[in-house]
Amino acid sequence: MDASAESPTPEHPDEELASLRSEITRLRGLVGPSEKSYEDLERDARGARDAARKAELETGRLRAQVIELENEVRRWQRDFVWFRDRVVQKVPIVGRVFARIRRK
Repeated sequence: MDASAESPTPEHPDEELASLRSEITRLRGLVGPSEKSYEDLERDARGARDAARKAELETGRLRAQVIELENEVRRWQRDFVWFRDRVVQKVPIVGRVFARIRRK
């Protein structure tokens, strides 16, 4: 076969270049973004995963802190009840002072 018959030279290279670019654009629309875009997307996905893990760790730390604070409040409430039962109600003068304060 003749080499010129298999690959004809274009009569208008600018038109062929424009045609090839439009074909590439059309194919990218069908297939999706370029490989670089996939790499960027994968990097973004890894970054989002890492951010989610950090947020979960922070959430766990805050939950532990809330539990610790709740335990501290219960301890203070228990101590207050003990103080009220042992001191305020047993000593009449202290009880009267607290009763006056409550009325005001």
